[in-house]
Amino acid sequence: MSPLFPNIQSTLDLNGPTLSFTSQPVGTSCSVASGIATFIGIATATFPPTQTERETNTGNISYQWYSGTTALTDGANVTGSGTTTLTLSGLTSPSDNNKGVFLQIGYDPNDLTPNAINEPLNSNGATLTVFPTISIDTQPTDTTVVEDIETTFSVAASASDNSTNLSYQWYLNGSEINGATSSTLSITRPDPGLDKVYCAVSHPTAQPGIVTSTEANLDVASARTYITWEKIGNGTRQEQGARDLATAGPFSERARTNINARIVQLFSPEKDVDVKITLGAAAGNSRNGNRGGEGGISVFKMTLKQNTEYTVKLGIAYNQGGGPRGGINGGGGLAVIYEKARVLAVCGGGGGAGVHGRGGDGGGCNVAGEDGESGTGGGKGGAFIGVDQLPTRGMTQAGRTGDRDFDNGSSGSGRLSGCTIGGWYNDQGKAPCEDVGTGVAFINNAGGVMSDTTSTSTGSITRGYKAGQGHRNNGGAGSGNGGGGGAGARGGEGTSSNNGGGGASGYYSSQVELLSSATLPNGTRLGGNADVAFICVEAYSANADQEPCIPPASGAPLAAERTVTWSVSREAGDRNTVTFSRQSGSGPSAITFGPNGGNITTQISSGAVYTRTGSSASGGRGLSFRLSGNTLQLDDNLDNDFNDLQITPSIGRFTSDSRWEANW
Repeated sequence: MSPLFPNIQSTLDLNGPTLSFTSQPVGTSCSVASGIATFIGIATATFPPTQTERETNTGNISYQWYSGTTALTDGANVTGSGTTTLTLSGLTSPSDNNKGVFLQIGYDPNDLTPNAINEPLNSNGATLTVFPTISIDTQPTDTTVVEDIETTFSVAASASDNSTNLSYQWYLNGSEINGATSSTLSITRPDPGLDKVYCAVSHPTAQPGIVTSTEANLDVASARTYITWEKIGNGTRQEQGARDLATAGPFSERARTNINARIVQLFSPEKDVDVKITLGAAAGNSRNGNRGGEGGISVFKMTLKQNTEYTVKLGIAYNQGGGPRGGINGGGGLAVIYEKARVLAVCGGGGGAGVHGRGGDGGGCNVAGEDGESGTGGGKGGAFIGVDQLPTRGMTQAGRTGDRDFDNGSSGSGRLSGCTIGGWYNDQGKAPCEDVGTGVAFINNAGGVMSDTTSTSTGSITRGYKAGQGHRNNGGAGSGNGGGGGAGARGGEGTSSNNGGGGASGYYSSQVELLSSATLPNGTRLGGNADVAFICVEAYSANADQEPCIPPASGAPLAAERTVTWSVSREAGDRNTVTFSRQSGSGPSAITFGPNGGNITTQISSGAVYTRTGSSASGGRGLSFRLSGNTLQLDDNLDNDFNDLQITPSIGRFTSDSRWEANW
C-alpha cells in the first residue's frame, strides 16, 4: 500500500522568513533655517536554521514610510519614502514640529519563497522636532537727538512658530543696558557724542537661540538753534521741514496766491530759541498808474519757546485770492505772528490805489497806517495802537464783535483781535486767550484736522491758536474807483471816491524787541514791501548787523530758488565739521556740516556756488576729503574708511571736494 504522503524532494521553502529591524528610526531635530530632517530604518529577513541548505531568502524587503496613518510619497518635500532613508525638507514650525513617522516593512517573495510570517512589520515611531527661528522684522533706525532729551528705539521680532515667547535685551556701546528688556528702548544721554545701540532677541527653543538687530546710531547733539515748520493752506498741510538756523541759514516764506489761508506754523523742539524775525505785510493793488500802498516792515527779536505753537498768517491783496487779505478793491493783507492764541507782532497792509490817487502805506510794528492819497477823499489810515494795548476781542469794519460777524462790505476800519476767537473752539467754550491743549492736532474752524502734528522729537506741543474769527480781514471796502483799506492791527478805511484806500497800522507786544540797523534805525517803518506778505526767521546774534532779511520777490521764477536737503551721517564718535561759504548767488552765507548727523535744509538760488572755507577735526589729526559720486566724504584718522562724516545734497552737485554748485 502506497504511503499517503510520498517523500518527494522539492526546491520550494515551505516556511517563510521572519522580518526584523536591525536599525530602528530614531527621533531627529532641525531648525527652520535648515528645514531638512533624515530618518533611517534597516530591516532583515531571517529563515529557520533548518532551511539553510535551501535556496532561501531570494525575495526582497519592501519599505514604506508613514506620517501618522498616511503613507508618504515622493514629491517636492519628500524623498526616499519607499527606501531605508527618508528625507523631509521645507520643514516649518509649528506645523511640522512633533510630527511622528514610522517605517513599515514587508516581504516580496519569489516563486520559491513564501511570504514572511510576520509581515507587515512596523518600526518604532520617531518624532520630528523642528526648532523655530527668530526673525527681526523691523530694525532700529539711526536717530539724532539732543543731549538730555529722551529718544526711543524699537525693534519688531517674530518667531516662526508664531509664539510670543520672545525676550529682549538692549545694548549700548556693546554693554547691556540694565532693565532694557522690552521691544522698545527709551534712552537719554547726557553728553554729545555718537553711541551705538542694538537689541538681542531670544527664544527658549529657537535655533539659534539669540538673534541681534542691526546696530543703530544714537547721534547726540548739543541743543541747536533748531526749528521745525509746517506750511498750511486750503485746509491741509502743504509742506513741512526742519532747519538749524545757525548752520543752514534763515527760513523764509512769502504768501502764496494760489492757496487760501496761508498759514506757517513754527516749533522749537530742542530748547528756547532766540530768533530774529523780519516781517512784512502785503502791498495794495496799483491802479491807473497810481501805486498801491506798500506793506509795513519790521525787524525784531523774540523767543520761540520749546514745544510751543507759533502761528504766522501771511496776507495778500484783496483780488489775489482768499484771506487773510485787505479790503475790497485791492487792499493789502496783514502779516501777523501768534504765540499760541496771543498776537505778538503785526505789520499792516497797504491800501489799494484809486484811479486818482495811490493807496496809503501800511505801518510796521508800532507804526500807524498812512492815509490814502488825495487829500480829502482818501481812506483814513489805521490808528496807532500802543505796546500791549491791543484789546482781546477785535471788531469788524462795522464795529461788530461776534465770533461769526463779518462785514467785509463796510468801508470802515476793523480791529484785529488780541487773541484768537475761532469758531469751533468758541463753541466748545474756550476763551480767546485760553490754551486748547497739549499734544493735540491743529484744528480748523469746523473742527476738522489741518495738521495731525501733536508733538516734536522732544515732547508734546502746547497749542492755543483757534482758527476762524480773529478779525484779520479788517481793511475797509472800497467801491467804484476807490481803493480798499489795508488790513492790520487797525485796518485802513476804504473809500467810495476815486482815491486810495488807507494803510493799516502795525503793533507789537512787550515780548518782542525791535532791532535797530542802518536800514531801519527804529527796527520798523511805514511801507517798504511792494509785494505779498512775508516772514524771514534767522538765528539771533547780538553781534549781527540786524539788517532786514527780505525773501525773493513772489514774481521770481520758482526754479530760481529751491530747498536743498543735505543728508549728513557719521560712523565714528569724532567731532568733525566742515564749512562751505557762499561765493555767488543767494542762500545762507555759510553752511556748517557736522559734528552730528541728520538732515540740514537750506534755500538756495539757481547758479549759487559754495566753496569749502573751513574744517575742524577732533584730536588734532587733520582731515582728508574725497568725492564718491555726489557724496563728500571725510576721514580724520587716516584709516582710509572715509566714513567719519559723509554729506549728500538732494539736488545740486559737488564739482570737487571743495566746491558745490546749484546746477538747476
